[in-house]
Amino acid sequence: MALLRVVFLALVVTVISACSGDEQPDDYTSAKPAEVISGFYKAVYEQEDLEQAKKLSSKRLADLITHYGAVSQVQRYVLGRYFDTVEIEVVSDSLTDYLNDSNELRATVIFEGTYEGDNIKDSRDVVLIQQDGSWVVDKILDARYRP
Repeated sequence: MALLRVVFLALVVTVISACSGDEQPDDYTSAKPAEVISGFYKAVYEQEDLEQAKKLSSKRLADLITHYGAVSQVQRYVLGRYFDTVEIEVVSDSLTDYLNDSNELRATVIFEGTYEGDNIKDSRDVVLIQQDGSWVVDKILDARYRP
């Protein structure tokens, strides 16, 4: 009888923890481009969740994130910048068609934060594409290579 109670209690705890509302929704299917960009960068810098970042990425960028595999490597080689803390601002009036293609958007993202005690302010341009009816991050443009 005691064994039955332990099994029942374990089952109840498992069901309750599976149903808890602590998880944040990650459905960006109808999100605006600025929300997708913010979600992508927050997934990498604040949540350190590469799976969430890949959900907001094109297949090509998701494959690149998978290749590097660790948050620190993605920050270094894909995003080109480390942060310990960061504030992210998508410049709303920067959203424009990329290379005259209305299915691709370009936006400027401003970062202000710290890394190892140093204050850092930087910007990157991001290209979004339509994938399965939703906007996803496709490219992070480096300032040296802006067309």
